[in-house]
Amino acid sequence: MKNEYKPSLIKIILLATSGFFMFVCMDSMGKYLGGVMPVTQVVWGRFFFHFLAILFFFLLFKPKLNIKKNFKIQIIRSLLMVMATFFMFNSLQRFDLVDIYVVFFTAPLIVSLLSAYFLKDVLTWKGFSLMFLSFGSIIYSLGPSMKILSLELIFPLVPPLCWALYQFFTKLISGNNEPFTAVFYTAITGTIIFTIYIAFNWTPIEQNIYWLGFVFLGVAGFISHFIIIYAIQLSNLSFITNFQYSQLVWSTIINFFIFGVPIDTSKIFGIIGIICFGILFIRSEGNKKIIK
Repeated sequence: MKNEYKPSLIKIILLATSGFFMFVCMDSMGKYLGGVMPVTQVVWGRFFFHFLAILFFFLLFKPKLNIKKNFKIQIIRSLLMVMATFFMFNSLQRFDLVDIYVVFFTAPLIVSLLSAYFLKDVLTWKGFSLMFLSFGSIIYSLGPSMKILSLELIFPLVPPLCWALYQFFTKLISGNNEPFTAVFYTAITGTIIFTIYIAFNWTPIEQNIYWLGFVFLGVAGFISHFIIIYAIQLSNLSFITNFQYSQLVWSTIINFFIFGVPIDTSKIFGIIGIICFGILFIRSEGNKKIIK
């Protein structure tokens, strides 16, 4: 009898944290490129080169891909992800990198409310309390640094809402265990939409090195998805989701060393609260909900 292969816990943790680190690197590059060209071109580069990376992967390894299964929901999910990316890249030009990620972690709370209302997936008292504490930590962490009364606040609020709806539709087709199908749909949908738009609104690229930034966006997007998918296959979704909160740590470090934004004490305490209450919330309610 053959012994089953069990990957080491350290390997899974390294994969998960590396995948979420790549997400932050991608957004950081998007923030930089958005300062030297229209954001729509940055979003186009992110999806176009992501699609090329996926195309290269499929031509090389030829994995099975069922693009007909749950077609309508896949399109809806893809449109939600494209919208989330567009608003995320726009918000990165208006707000601090760490604040954007702090706001983004309202998504698990929104998923819980949607599940409770539409799927009758009622929260336990423990889950409700942890959700309240997590939301309080988010508000405390933002403090006066966000433009609370500004209309621009819609930009960082849309991505977590879209991501929550994306996860909600994922819950509806939770029996579909073909994660590469979702990645494929998202890449090709974003590529088609923004290629059509920039075909009529193209702004010349001032420096050729910015094309390398486009390539980095697409490749980082593909690699991050690939690593997270691989980590989930080695472990399970609820365990990997815990490491999503490492994005708050990565964004704080990058924000300080790359963008020169100082770290204030209230934000550190707020982030610690978000991570602790968020992970406890996932462990309490994760057996009922798909967080990521």
